[in-house]
Amino acid sequence: MAFDPERVRLGRRGLLAGGGALALSALVAAPASAAETPPNPLEKPGWILDRHDEFNGALDPDLWIPRYLESRTTVERATARYGFRNNALVLRIDDDQPTYYHDDPMKVSSIQTGQRTNLHKDNRFDHAIPTDMKYTPQYGYFEIRAKSSARSGIHTAFWLTGRQDTWEQRGEVDIVEHAGVHGTSRFNWNLFEWSDPNLSTRTEQVGVGFDMTTEMHLYALEWTPTQLKLYIDNVLTRTIDQSLQYPAVFYLGIYEHAGWTGTVDPGDRRPKELVVDYFRAYKRAAGDPQSGQTYRIRNVATGRYLDSGAVGAVTLEPGSAYDDQLWTLTERQTGYWTIDNVREGRGHLDTDPDGKVIWSTERVGDDTLWAVTPVSGGFRIDNKQSGRGYLYGSGGSVGWNTGAADANTVWALERR
Repeated sequence: MAFDPERVRLGRRGLLAGGGALALSALVAAPASAAETPPNPLEKPGWILDRHDEFNGALDPDLWIPRYLESRTTVERATARYGFRNNALVLRIDDDQPTYYHDDPMKVSSIQTGQRTNLHKDNRFDHAIPTDMKYTPQYGYFEIRAKSSARSGIHTAFWLTGRQDTWEQRGEVDIVEHAGVHGTSRFNWNLFEWSDPNLSTRTEQVGVGFDMTTEMHLYALEWTPTQLKLYIDNVLTRTIDQSLQYPAVFYLGIYEHAGWTGTVDPGDRRPKELVVDYFRAYKRAAGDPQSGQTYRIRNVATGRYLDSGAVGAVTLEPGSAYDDQLWTLTERQTGYWTIDNVREGRGHLDTDPDGKVIWSTERVGDDTLWAVTPVSGGFRIDNKQSGRGYLYGSGGSVGWNTGAADANTVWALERR
């Protein structure tokens, strides 16, 4: 999210920030808007709470570092200005706050979950710092409830970057990058590849039907091995069919004079703020299917495994170590998955009109999409094609069945 000449030259939206010494705020909160979205319950069905901070009067020191990319500048310039109001974190830009660099007007107040020398590119260097990775997950569901005060020359952001164990691990995801120059109801949703050869940059502005500067709303990222999904107020809003394949550092910040966000009005009174009610991180519940993971798929009634054979054949066979019994589940649409055989040259689990189940290398369509639903003893696997039904195993054969949902339609997913 940091501004640099390369990003400007490429026409990307950059971010150069400023920092300063920590100070606490004792501002009076405005009344809540009736249009605000209330907090979600802490527990999330299908997920396990991994880490969280409800910001009840202090930062969790085991989760946050209150300095922005410190190795680029001095400790004083990198340190965030923040406080707490109504059990919410208030990150702010103050009049007496030093700029992030001594020769540039940019200011920032940001906290982050990890730190190392030259993290997130190496466009400047001031001093070496110890590597301190407090929380750098790989995949999960990450949610904030927040309100931005971005206006011209100001922007706020909830974002992540690769933790950079190798030079290629530098992908960036801007979950919510709200620049006031774009108005009060529009923000940037970005993926930048930087030096990751497996990513391609994608940038988009997302419009919402509310004022981000006066109302608290929910913003979340579901990060899987194959996709990045943006949720606004619990509604899936955008999907990118790419993904970072390494752990990441998370950031919350407010920035002034970033260079691409318009001119700051000298009469615009401070403080300028990002108010965050909470940060929550979840991982998939044990046993639930995870996109991009590989499984052996066992029929509960027969004890046999889904197996791919030659010329599209799919059968049930006793367990073996061969890769023709290994299947990768990928969530292609919300609630619908492809089931792909790992054996080279074989493809998606597919349905034929005559009740057969085969593998096919044809395009993804309703006949190769499956809902995977938890039931007692395992999962039912239901074909999306109209008029077809559950994956069904009997003896050594596999088909689809629109009849009774008995034990022959229950499957165990054994993660490999």
